[in-house]
Amino acid sequence: MDSNKTVYYANNLEEVFYQLKTVAGLQLVGGCTGHDEFAANFLSIRNLPELSKLEKHERYFDFGPAITLSELEMIGRNNLPVVLYDAIKSIANPQVRNIATLGGNICTKKSKMTLYAPLLALDARLELQHGSENTYIPLTKFEEIPPEHLLTKIRVPVEEWEVTVFRRLGPAHHINERSASFVFLTNTQNSQISSIRIAFAGEFWFRSLELENRLLGSHLPIPAKSINELVTDAGIQFDEAAEKANKEPLPILRDQFLNLVKFSLEQLTY
Repeated sequence: MDSNKTVYYANNLEEVFYQLKTVAGLQLVGGCTGHDEFAANFLSIRNLPELSKLEKHERYFDFGPAITLSELEMIGRNNLPVVLYDAIKSIANPQVRNIATLGGNICTKKSKMTLYAPLLALDARLELQHGSENTYIPLTKFEEIPPEHLLTKIRVPVEEWEVTVFRRLGPAHHINERSASFVFLTNTQNSQISSIRIAFAGEFWFRSLELENRLLGSHLPIPAKSINELVTDAGIQFDEAAEKANKEPLPILRDQFLNLVKFSLEQLTY
């Protein structure tokens, strides 16, 4: 450990907020499985019981940010949203998943980690606490945790999906510029698309809302010509999202994204 860095400790949330208020530039860390540089002052919140809770409700899960990926995995594929479970299983190995936390997967700054696209597609919401005040924000509007705030809960809706596609791109055991995740979810009713979600996350993220809205109500099967047009539109949205994020993703990521959009849409032709 660098002698210029200071480790702080807290036994409960009250002490966490006290440290956030009194220690300038304090960085909160979880399992510390990432490669981000530590700030001069940091505090581990991984073992706080208040942040490690799991609550199952009729229509959603509430996950504490300090819950480990292994603990999520133990809930099982039949109980978790399928794309979330598949994403968790794709991460590193059991030893890493025993340490890595859900909050850490969400809050990394350099790039969006494996669970970000599934959580985007599932319309996850984040509970941010500042003192005694709690605020929920959709993950689609999340940029970073404000000063003196703490991520205290991740709310994930529980919903059945007829078509689920999750793919992790890039190397299997570490994160680099080729890493990203893709999710496609669809429900149908009376041979029409009744709901659809398309999400991508890597060096930048986006939900393809324009494409989703265009596809809502579409009759099945989708003609091959229409699929090609939709893939072209998806490419335009990918480029616009990258430009907005001031990123220049590798061309292979764009190609992989479009191939996955095409593959997913073709699942709706039968």
